[in-house]
Amino acid sequence: MRGCLSVLILGIAFLAGAIWFGGPPLAAAVVTSTLSTGGFASDTLDVEVTADPPLTLAVGRAKKVAITATGVRWNGLRLATLALTLGSVDLIARTAATADGHFGGVQLHGTGGQPILGDVQLTGSADAAQTTITIDAATVSTMALAAFEASYGVKPSSASLVAPDVVRLEVAGLTISGKLAVAPDGSIGVVANGSTIRLVDPDPSLPFHLIGLSVTSKALELRGTLDVGALLR
Repeated sequence: MRGCLSVLILGIAFLAGAIWFGGPPLAAAVVTSTLSTGGFASDTLDVEVTADPPLTLAVGRAKKVAITATGVRWNGLRLATLALTLGSVDLIARTAATADGHFGGVQLHGTGGQPILGDVQLTGSADAAQTTITIDAATVSTMALAAFEASYGVKPSSASLVAPDVVRLEVAGLTISGKLAVAPDGSIGVVANGSTIRLVDPDPSLPFHLIGLSVTSKALELRGTLDVGALLR
């Protein structure tokens, strides 16, 4: 009996040691596999799992999961770089309590399918992280010029952003100012003289709830919440 008890104790100690030292790398491999089966692909990928204490990994719990990647394709979403840290993670249920990160070079949907590149900064609850999407002024100006020409058959000579929410167009010596506005369906358009020129369509691959927007001379900023949990499931 004493011999069996000693073997059992040694076995438990060995298992605890294996989880303590080998748990994080094994958990990182599990996260990598889970991302892959969930529609995630990338050119490069690094996953780091932190548990405190490491024994919590035995029940699928992690204090933090840090994911960095480049050339990301994620269920229809395309982005150049990803740096995402998830907090209080349930590896089995694929859930997290918090999310903090940056998505660089995200391809958004312009009117008519035209790709738009933006940068995404997020922090807070994983299911509703406070998020800012930044699109540079040159990109917005190009969109406005193309949208105006498509709507009216005349291409403005220039377009510029004016705080807090105005796009200013120069057309045949005339200056036309339109206000950027969010439509009920989540699209973004320029409203001028009672007409709306649509610029950005909602992207179904990005679970982003748009709340408001603002502009400076350098960029358009979209504010809202992002459901990171939806991307993980």
